[in-house]
Amino acid sequence: MATAFAAVLAVAAVAGAVVAGMAPSAVSGHATEVASSSSSRPLRIMPLGTSSTVGGGSPRTAGFRGPLEALLTRDGIAFDMVGSQHSGPPSVPDLDHEGHGGWTMTRMQPLVAGWVSAARPDVILLQVGTNDLLSGVSAAATAQRLDTMLATFRSVSPASVVVAGVWAPLPTRAAARAAYTPLATDVVRRHRARGEAVTFMDAATVLRTGDLFDGLHPDAAGYRKIAALWERQISSTRTAAR
Repeated sequence: MATAFAAVLAVAAVAGAVVAGMAPSAVSGHATEVASSSSSRPLRIMPLGTSSTVGGGSPRTAGFRGPLEALLTRDGIAFDMVGSQHSGPPSVPDLDHEGHGGWTMTRMQPLVAGWVSAARPDVILLQVGTNDLLSGVSAAATAQRLDTMLATFRSVSPASVVVAGVWAPLPTRAAARAAYTPLATDVVRRHRARGEAVTFMDAATVLRTGDLFDGLHPDAAGYRKIAALWERQISSTRTAAR
């Protein structure tokens, strides 16, 4: 169990590199170097977000969840996906998640403490902000909502590592989307300065227009790219913890 917790805490080191602008692949460690987790408890991973967490655009893969589980299994990383929701195709081994299609952070905020307390995640893969921006909320207000949510995580589950991600290019809200990225990154920096294990991941760095199913949700190829971003952080930090 000590090994598992050491691995979780080590995510913060990689998170800092990502926030600082380093690509996840630049962090020490490769997926093939990760040892089997059979001697420790599974890593509890909570995919928390909106329709892209549910799998919008690629229901047959449960969005990024199916490809991520395949990558973690390949790496020999024992995991347990957690959350109050359960959906997806039978080909995906663990269908638990906390995805709520169409929800803004304001709608989620009163419930996140209960979700996290019940699930007890080691890692939270947070995918929020898109619906806030699409509903006309300013980039500054959306970043403030992220700040509030991260503070809730810190209060309820201070040991959890949080990767806050956003990926839809949002052509109809391009200016707000562009303004949100540096604001969200600054929110994450402030939380990290207080000793919290949190990072910001902008999947627009790997997604292209051709990776979108409907201009908003990734298609299967896009979700594979997102899954690879999550997996590289998880596997690299577990390797670094050895």
